[in-house]
Order: sequence, then C-alpha cells, then structure tokens
Amino acid sequence: MYIDTHCHLNFPQFDADRAMVIGNAKKAGVKKFINPGVDLFSSRQAIELAQKHPKTIFAGVGFHPYEAQQLPNVNELYNLYKNYNRYIVAVGECGLDYHQYKGEEAAGKKTNQQRLFEEQLRLALKHNLPVIMHCRDAYEDFFDVLDSLPQIPKGVIHCFSGGRQDLRMAQARNFFVGIDGNVTYSKHLAMIIPHIPLSMLLLETDAPFLTPAPHRGQRNEPKYIPTIAKMIAELQGVPSAEVEHQTTTHALSLFGMV
Repeated sequence: MYIDTHCHLNFPQFDADRAMVIGNAKKAGVKKFINPGVDLFSSRQAIELAQKHPKTIFAGVGFHPYEAQQLPNVNELYNLYKNYNRYIVAVGECGLDYHQYKGEEAAGKKTNQQRLFEEQLRLALKHNLPVIMHCRDAYEDFFDVLDSLPQIPKGVIHCFSGGRQDLRMAQARNFFVGIDGNVTYSKHLAMIIPHIPLSMLLLETDAPFLTPAPHRGQRNEPKYIPTIAKMIAELQGVPSAEVEHQTTTHALSLFGMV
C-alpha cells in the first residue's frame, strides 16, 4: 500500500471526475490520502471529503503562507478542529514562501508570514498534531521560527527543495521530508535524494500540481505515487518495495491514520 501524504483532491481541477481519480489511485496501490487545506474554505472542503471517504481521505487544516497578507484568524482553524477532530490529522499546510517576493523589499510581508506560521505551530503543539510545512526560498527564517518555540512539533517539510545543510537541519529536528513528482525531472533533487535517509521520507504528489515525467503538462493525480517511489528507489539504489514499505510506515506513524 502507498499513501499520498499531500494532495489537493478538493481543488476544482478534480470537480468533474473526483471519484474516478480516487478509484484510479486505489488501482495503482495508493489506498490513503492526506488533503491539506490552504485557507479556511479549502480546509472545510478537506474535512467534507474526509467525511465522505472515512479511513481513506484525511484532512489537514491550515493557512498557506500566501494567505498571510489577509491576516487570517488561526482561531478559525481551532474551531474546525474542535468540531471535526476525528477527520483532521494535521495542521497545514503552513510555513514560509519568499519566492513571490523576489526583487522587492518585503520585510513586513515576511513578518506576517512568520507570525502566521508560528501561530499554526503553536496550535499544533497545543493539540499534539503533526504539521505539514511549506518552505520555499526561506529555510533560514523557517528554522528560526521553529527554534523560537518552547518545543519543536513533529511534522513534514512538504515538497522538500532545500540543500544538504537544510536537510541536516531537518534531520536534527526529527522532521520528515516529502518528495513529489519533480523528483523525476529536477537535477537538484537528483543530487539530494541519495543523501536523504529512507527513515525521513514521505511520498506526495501535491496533485493537481508537480506532475511527474513523462506526464508533465497534464493534471497530476495520486495514481502517480508509484512513479515517484520508483525514481527515489533508483536514486537511492534500493528496491521500490522498500520505499513503499518505509514511507507507508512513516505516514501511518506520523499522522496516526486508522
């Protein structure tokens, strides 16, 4: 069994054939899915999907860093958790994304992202939930925010894009790293994957985004998880079955999916 630990099945790209997408993934051996929210609306949608597909789809509730400029109220996430905790296995996705600020002074905007990230980390710690964390072009501040807390939450760095030093920082904090379809075409990831211990890995698609080769240009789907696992296995020199077993074990353990 494979688990897609990060896909957005609630997004409108799947409105026409969502049931078929889930069915095709199951045929490919992908039996469980984690659907993180990126704002309040999509977090509610993720819960609704989890209600319709019990023990198959699990929800995360969170605000993506791009939501920081709207100054969202993290208490809204707490209200969702309070009312629907049986369907929610994580806070997220949340984190920092400085890519959108390239070429501009963005100190205040970055501060808003850091504040929103920290508030969600504290929510996760309060309720002993893992965190699905987004980090793009922001690793130094990312780890600074985490280290400012009284305790480091458990969690995964979604769609890991850092270097070997960032990997060591993640490992020192006992984080998992999520690997997505870009592993099939990213030269950077091809160099990093051999250095990632199998004990840190989770599989993700980020569907409908980051479609793996040879399907680039099409909508991504959870059925491509085995393609991602196969590429990781090749880069690490281990059997695909070992990647499948280890990543599934890690996902079940981190997110407590039953």
